[in-house]
Amino acid sequence: MKKIIVIGGGLAGLTSSFYLSKNNYKVTLIESSPKLGGRTYSLFNEKQNDFYDNGHHLLMGCYKETLKLISELKTENKIEIQKNLDVTFIDENNKIYKLKSPKIFYPFNLLFAILNYKALLIKDRLKIIDFILDIACCFKEDLKNLTVLEWLLLKNQNDEAINNFWEILIVGTMNSSPDKASALIFSNVLKEIFFNGNNSSKFILTKNSLSEIFIHPIEKYLIEKGNNIYKNERVEKIIVEENFIKKIITNKNNYDSFDYVVFALPPHSISKINFYDLNGKNIYPLSQVHSSEFKYSSILNIHIWMKENIFKEKFYGLLNSEIHWIFNKGKHISITKSNSDGFINLEKDFILQEIYSELKNYFPNFSTENVLDVKIIKEKRATFIPDVASNIIRENIKSEFENLIIAGDWTTLEFPATIEGAIISGKKASQIIDKLN
Repeated sequence: MKKIIVIGGGLAGLTSSFYLSKNNYKVTLIESSPKLGGRTYSLFNEKQNDFYDNGHHLLMGCYKETLKLISELKTENKIEIQKNLDVTFIDENNKIYKLKSPKIFYPFNLLFAILNYKALLIKDRLKIIDFILDIACCFKEDLKNLTVLEWLLLKNQNDEAINNFWEILIVGTMNSSPDKASALIFSNVLKEIFFNGNNSSKFILTKNSLSEIFIHPIEKYLIEKGNNIYKNERVEKIIVEENFIKKIITNKNNYDSFDYVVFALPPHSISKINFYDLNGKNIYPLSQVHSSEFKYSSILNIHIWMKENIFKEKFYGLLNSEIHWIFNKGKHISITKSNSDGFINLEKDFILQEIYSELKNYFPNFSTENVLDVKIIKEKRATFIPDVASNIIRENIKSEFENLIIAGDWTTLEFPATIEGAIISGKKASQIIDKLN
């Protein structure tokens, strides 16, 4: 039986380990933190007897590999897929706007959804439809050097369309502002949503915690199959000979009996690992994934438990707001502020003051007296910024060793940093190893 070392217990590493184990490889998974899941994990609020995720990750029907993994894990009962695209937007005047597809043939249902989106004038809606129809004709070369904002302006999208439609979609899917995000990557996202079947545009809502949907089932499966999982273990040195990794040295163990290694780590973590030849010389490989070459964007998540839940919809998109999404989890709401670099270093009291003020503007019946408990989670390096520069870096990423495969959402060129990107990369890593055997 071939032996694989997987370094990194985030979703990419877990996915890779799962599929490798399914194909009868012996897996040793090493994770430096005390938990698995990376940026996808859940916590338990003992006071409120309720689980909450580090942040609500947007899931959509176009996440084909995510849905396949959920099916493999038999956790379909822990999610809810919309019957049709149905998104509730709200403005600062507490006015509701629906982006909802009618029960007619795809893709006309999506076009009608936009046509009936009354947050915009009819002429702006028609321009959005024209823009979307034009995506199928876009060439990679035309977009590779453009930001999303430059692309939108070239296609006659005005400020109202950008503010009341495009921006919340861009920030939600790319965790970056339109003036930074890559038009090429965003075009891939839009093609997946609008041109990949009727289910692709539907939102997937989680009924249980992310850990229950992904992390715990994979961990249980790996253990039942006789694999090893080591947490709180940090890789410190890699010993190489010619084009092969020969030994992995951690703060707890030495590993020298393996056939392949999967690096399922973010770039800034890879850059901290020292590589040495057999003579003890530091050889500095993998220079092209040095952390200084990637820029990162933060996400701020605020979880609020209330005496009475005043929120009627399952989720809301807030127009022209510092808050981008509110997800109604029943016992609590999860507020997501993507691209939150201006907020992330602020003190808790100031953050709550701003968030409460915004909630009162958009939901007049919201009262701080109704609040029972609050948890704030700051992800300072939640995602890399999928800008033009990062596209060039990612295109040139390669393994310098014959028995090393690199995985992670940042290696999946077609997507920004998403759960889907992480799962795709993990599955690809397992497929590469299969092909080599």
